[in-house]
Amino acid sequence: MANIQKRGDNSWFLTVNIGRNAKGKYIRCTKTIHCRTKREAENEYAKFRIEVESDEYIAPQKMTFEAFVEEWKSKYAVKHLGYKTLYTYGSNLKNQILPYFQHLRLEDIKPLHILNFLDTLEKESSRGDKKSGGLASGTIQIQHRILKNIFSRAVEWRVLKRNPANDVQKPKVISNEVIPYDEAEVGRMIYALQKEPYHWRVMITLALTTGLRRSELLGLEWKHIDWDSGVIDVSQTNDTRIKRSRNR
Repeated sequence: MANIQKRGDNSWFLTVNIGRNAKGKYIRCTKTIHCRTKREAENEYAKFRIEVESDEYIAPQKMTFEAFVEEWKSKYAVKHLGYKTLYTYGSNLKNQILPYFQHLRLEDIKPLHILNFLDTLEKESSRGDKKSGGLASGTIQIQHRILKNIFSRAVEWRVLKRNPANDVQKPKVISNEVIPYDEAEVGRMIYALQKEPYHWRVMITLALTTGLRRSELLGLEWKHIDWDSGVIDVSQTNDTRIKRSRNR
């Protein structure tokens, strides 16, 4: 068998033999390229042969993105991602990423595909609800992070040679300006709280005076309060454990 065969206009079929199997049959790596002259085909064959002989060639898998995501979930995500991260990744995959990429072959996805996808998320129709505007910049950055993780596993497992998400700049997160309550506003709020149920008075007063987040407030128990030192030990949230203390 010839190593370089012309298959049509500007199409060439390359073959590199890498030995025989246990039954004595040749093991071959093949590749179809497109170029105009035989000299160009010979140059491409030389590069191809070096890749094969140095064990750097990865044969196309013809696997769709959706199929690979299932492999990624079972072999990586459920074993290495925390519960919250797994939920966030799964939700974004279901609602945005898979509908866009699911039928594309993994090796056919290029940086431009990812860039176009991220661009669509900024548009109004990408939310999937009745609210106007595209997704928040932080959510769009998460989409990029998920894709980068998935393609990183594809490279690690030698399904792909290169991660296309590496060539796409991470979306910039645009933070909204936070304007805190001033002293007069806090005073009015505390005054208004005197007419509310006791549990709301405690919860909101703690939020105002300590800066605790909602999940931290919900995780507080009596045992976390040191009445002698006046310190609240924030050692848990409503669903995760953290170790931090704040003055009461």
